[in-house]
Amino acid sequence: MRTPQEPQTPVFAPKEGKAIGRPIPITLIEYETGLAKEVVRKWEARYGFPCPERDDNGNRLYPAEQVSCLRLIHRLLGTGLRPAKVVGLDLVSLEQLVEKVVYAKTAANEFGHSVMEALKAHDVVALSEHLKAQLNRQGLLLFVTDTVSCLNNIVGDAWFRGEIRVYDEHVYTEIVCDILKEAIRSVENPHGSPRILMTTPPNELHTIGMVSANAVAALNGACCIRLGPQTPAAEIIAAVADYRIDIVGLSFSMAYPRRDAAKFLRDLRSRLDPAVDIWAGGRGVSMARNIDRIFKFSDIHSIKTRISAWRANSKRLDPFTK
Repeated sequence: MRTPQEPQTPVFAPKEGKAIGRPIPITLIEYETGLAKEVVRKWEARYGFPCPERDDNGNRLYPAEQVSCLRLIHRLLGTGLRPAKVVGLDLVSLEQLVEKVVYAKTAANEFGHSVMEALKAHDVVALSEHLKAQLNRQGLLLFVTDTVSCLNNIVGDAWFRGEIRVYDEHVYTEIVCDILKEAIRSVENPHGSPRILMTTPPNELHTIGMVSANAVAALNGACCIRLGPQTPAAEIIAAVADYRIDIVGLSFSMAYPRRDAAKFLRDLRSRLDPAVDIWAGGRGVSMARNIDRIFKFSDIHSIKTRISAWRANSKRLDPFTK
């Protein structure tokens, strides 16, 4: 708690120099903000923001303050807000909105603060121990649906405020995924049903959503086969046949362009055996338009319900079921 003598700076105010510096070229915009360059260009045309400068060759350059705005916008979209509500707001308004929407949800999370302290100190041993202890206290399901989802917001928020670097976020992701994979091995059933192939599309590096979905599906008796990230459609189709797959599960992060996600899903659906379901989850598809014969997950809790529905339908279609 602040003392009366402390300056009342906004919680999400950029650090000194955060919005000051050289303009960022479009080739680095995704690395700096988490937003794909296709998305940023689309906003420029639709909302008039951002307003890039141009270099001598006519390539887009984004002023530092606009880059800070884009970071905050990306964070707000992760809470469920739509671009039309936030794109174009000035930096101060975005800071205030992030403080209201995000910080209120996470500031009281003592466990989250412990994790962040270990991450900021680059103490991978303490970070891993904190997470494993929480997993043991909660069990796998609550750890995935409550703790991991909350921590993803906290860690992402810390990156947007400039408190950690991109590589710190990657360290967190790798440790969480390793812990989840180890826990999954204790509950997975290689003879379970349905058989779900899990991966991400090309150019989608984020895997924490896929591994989290794997945990929930395994707890509900499914047999999950992970291909890792960035699998081309042709490889998915071949793997479906070789591994006798019932469902293809795909994870799309917020950084993945919605247009590219829709294109990939339509292409895969047109080439894949109609008997094989396609399930898509993650922020990258949550706000995209519906696609015929593609099931979109609104949240990770929906996996249990969908698996039950698949089993009921499979039993109904089985000619040997009385």
